[in-house]
Amino acid sequence: MTYSKSQMDAIAQHLRDRFVAGEVEGHEIVVALISMVKADRILLDDVAPILYTVYFGNPQGVMVALEKAHTLIDEEMIDSIIKEVNDK
Repeated sequence: MTYSKSQMDAIAQHLRDRFVAGEVEGHEIVVALISMVKADRILLDDVAPILYTVYFGNPQGVMVALEKAHTLIDEEMIDSIIKEVNDK
């Protein structure tokens, strides 16, 4: 079951606030969003709008986060994270 539009807006705002405060990095946000996709909480089509919210509509910021996440993680790692969360 996916989150509602208002829930996704709240997630986007929360992630932006944490990013601006320096509590998370862009690639960590990408990992969290991809994990939500794999858990069927959001759709893959929802990732870009959320990232645009986090980066205040700056496509260059979104690309940097996506590229860094791509170099640091792989699908196996995301699956492992999801399994660990589900086991708790």
